[in-house]
Amino acid sequence: MSLFSNLLNLHSGNKPLEDFFTEIVAYFLSLNNDILIDWLKHHSIISDDNYSSINISTQQEHKGLESHTEDSRLDIVVELSDGLNTDVIFIESKIGSRDGNNALKKYAEILSKLKNVRHRILIYITRDYDPKDEIKTLTSNLEAKVNFYQLRWHQFYAHLQPHATDILAK
Repeated sequence: MSLFSNLLNLHSGNKPLEDFFTEIVAYFLSLNNDILIDWLKHHSIISDDNYSSINISTQQEHKGLESHTEDSRLDIVVELSDGLNTDVIFIESKIGSRDGNNALKKYAEILSKLKNVRHRILIYITRDYDPKDEIKTLTSNLEAKVNFYQLRWHQFYAHLQPHATDILAK
């Protein structure tokens, strides 16, 4: 049994699998910015890799917009800066559930309203197939365009295979 499985099993009651997984992935990417950038470039999410600052946070709370009935909590937020421009990526991660309460729509709207951002990117990454064509249409019609990408966790895993010398990637 892996270290991560053992740690998750120490949690009493309902096991917060998605939150636990999100924290592990975010921590791994914060230690391996080169793998993060390579993964984003591999999926044509970004084309530039001249970032001087990369900030990754989890469970970041955002005040709901006027049209929202509640505030939002984002799984992973990645801020990439080259000193002049900032690109912001919201990553919504799902392991055993689906997008609920129109979270993706809310996240896209929040991204669209962010100030002083060059590129706004929303990634929906899932274990199971969960098509979101309506979100792609919505994001292209927002006031400030949001680029939407839908990925699967098996793609991320496959991308890690060449990096298996890193103990966390392994």
